[in-house]
Amino acid sequence: MKLRIKGNTIRLRLSQGEVHTFWDQGSVSDFTVFDPITQYGLTYELRYDRDTRVVSAVYKEGRIQVNVPPGIAEEWATTEQVGFQNEEIPGEEFELHILVEKDFQCLHKRPNEDETDNFPNPLA
Repeated sequence: MKLRIKGNTIRLRLSQGEVHTFWDQGSVSDFTVFDPITQYGLTYELRYDRDTRVVSAVYKEGRIQVNVPPGIAEEWATTEQVGFQNEEIPGEEFELHILVEKDFQCLHKRPNEDETDNFPNPLA
């Protein structure tokens, strides 16, 4: 799973296997180690939650957890739908934008990047 953070936007991209894990097990996560001695790092997780009504994220103790309502999770994981995002709440200041997408193979191969489990690029 790839994580991209820019300002108040977080974006997750998942390979085919990660989408299957998400749907079969209810969540998928990855971990980035910043200090190999202490193992301090950042965990990021995508999970569907029956109690969640909107796409949302929480951060606590080195963990970003993106929560997805079941209907959105099912449609995305079981169809050709490429991605989904959270929506602005009318009348409230929009603070965090969340985008979750299926990860496609690049049209131009990059050295040292394994894309064998990525989704086939529709433009290929």
